[in-house]
Amino acid sequence: MRVIGFLSDYGSRDPYVGEVKAVLIGRCPDAIVIDITHEVDPFNVLQGAFLLRTAYRFFPKGSIFLAVVDPGVGTERRGVVIKTKNYWFVGPDNGLLYPSAVEDGIEECFEVQLSGYARYGCETFHGRDVFAPVVCELHSGLTPHVRPLDPKELVTLELEGPKSSEREVIARVLHVDRFGNCITNVGLSSLPPWMEFGSRYKVSVGSRTIEASLVRAYGIVGSGDFLLTLGGTGYLELSVNRGSAASELGVKAGDVLKIKRTA
Repeated sequence: MRVIGFLSDYGSRDPYVGEVKAVLIGRCPDAIVIDITHEVDPFNVLQGAFLLRTAYRFFPKGSIFLAVVDPGVGTERRGVVIKTKNYWFVGPDNGLLYPSAVEDGIEECFEVQLSGYARYGCETFHGRDVFAPVVCELHSGLTPHVRPLDPKELVTLELEGPKSSEREVIARVLHVDRFGNCITNVGLSSLPPWMEFGSRYKVSVGSRTIEASLVRAYGIVGSGDFLLTLGGTGYLELSVNRGSAASELGVKAGDVLKIKRTA
């Protein structure tokens, strides 16, 4: 049995996720399909790439990832299969797969030959009609309808790092989770040396400025208080203990946070 990790912006309101999973299980009845998330903001390739990169490393070696955030579906954009050191990635060639694949080490790339797969309707549901069958062929040890592709031809997408000075770090929110935690692009390796646990900092979002302590867990501060912490993703997040930082400050993915020393 091989694990298939599935990520998309399809949401849960429509039957799209169910249809893709029906194809997967119908063709690979012994597959274990794990939903990473289907709540990527519509068309937000950057957010999808970030969430895929935070999740893929926890999957067993040999897993196959089906990732679909595909605003260019049906156009000239390619569908690709990427073999890395430990995994396979299948989806649109729009940068969505790139950060994860590069981090794990790209070994081979292939372009999906669309002529090998029947579509139902027009060209708007490659996740079900093209990518899911490709994943099933890989899972079953079959050769998909693909041609070799030079990895240098892949569409690249770099997850932008923060900008830091001696008194300020400018971070970008890459994801807001269901708890309202605003997860930024500041990882442990890019945390400024002057940011220390237990200290307080000014955080500005647009015209709003609040103060927040850098702590190791939400419950260290009082209920309703703002805080900064390195969450389960390994990235710095702005949060509220038992509340929603995103709702209180009107933050969404893509917004900029400015974090300043108070002394």
